[in-house]
Amino acid sequence: MNVVRLAFALFAVGVASSPQSIPSDVAITYIEGTVYVDGRPAPQAGSALHENAIVRTGKGRAEIVFGRGDTMYLDENSSGRVNHDSTGVEGVEILTGSAVVITGALGPSVTCVQDARLSDGGIFRFDVHRVASEDFCRLRVYKGAAATQMPSFIWVLTSGKSIDLNHSCGDHTPRERFNVEDADALDRWSRQRAVVQVRP
Repeated sequence: MNVVRLAFALFAVGVASSPQSIPSDVAITYIEGTVYVDGRPAPQAGSALHENAIVRTGKGRAEIVFGRGDTMYLDENSSGRVNHDSTGVEGVEILTGSAVVITGALGPSVTCVQDARLSDGGIFRFDVHRVASEDFCRLRVYKGAAATQMPSFIWVLTSGKSIDLNHSCGDHTPRERFNVEDADALDRWSRQRAVVQVRP
């Protein structure tokens, strides 16, 4: 599949999907350390999250599983907003800090400063950081592909590519390469948790 067809497929998949076939249940399935939901201590693992719930970590981490098989792993001192509704539309907004998203059979839409459409069966890392007085979000693709809309074209990222999403650079936002073998504590923890999830 060439880059143009891949970009079209990533952006079209959300429109083409059948909402009736996609469960909209979203749950916080693992809690480690200090975690809050909407400013209150997180409920026990396995609890459902309502639409637009904000999950925030202090000295802790959280695992959030979406009904169609996508999982977000939220790092320490990070926050994210869960977006889902009764029609089956699911997504997440990374507000602060860092998160790893591992996609299932149908990749979600993720907002981290800008929107990004993720492929199925992928591994993606998001890091919000400050540059001068503006928030940037570094998106790295470890596996799969991601597409993000620039003002006049679509950037498609494949494995080993990254981009700093922002509102200032527009079409001049560059793609960069990185080593997919490089991993920090969040990367290692999320992959360990992913293995636990698939065990019978």
